Amino acid sequence: MKNLSNFKIIIKTREYLIQAIYQMLFSNDDIQKIISQFKEEHKDKKVDFNVFADSLKSIDKNKKKIESVIKSVDISSSSIELIDKSILIFAINEMFYGDLDKPIIIDESIRLAKKFSSPDSYKFLNATLDKILKKGI
Repeated sequence: MKNLSNFKIIIKTREYLIQAIYQMLFSNDDIQKIISQFKEEHKDKKVDFNVFADSLKSIDKNKKKIESVIKSVDISSSSIELIDKSILIFAINEMFYGDLDKPIIIDESIRLAKKFSSPDSYKFLNATLDKILKKGI
């Protein structure tokens, strides 16, 4: 039962992370402000705020590399929905700087797209992440 509880915490943490990335892209708020805001607003929820903060800081630190990876697969940042870009940023950051296996990253990105984005966006994200993996960027 403990493993299921931990799994739910990880899932909720990633969902909040996507929302925070979206906020970061939409409002251009300072990363520390976003972290503090999420901690305050969701303090009663079961979320791993260490993982949340570390991931956001990693994304902020590596945003130029992440953007270059997105451009390398012929995607214009302005042509994709902000929520899809948020999920893509999460996935690319995990591929390069995280400790998740690549198939798990893709599966989780598809799950997040099905939850937060338009009905067919998971297909776009799956194809894009597959392209990135095949290019070995």
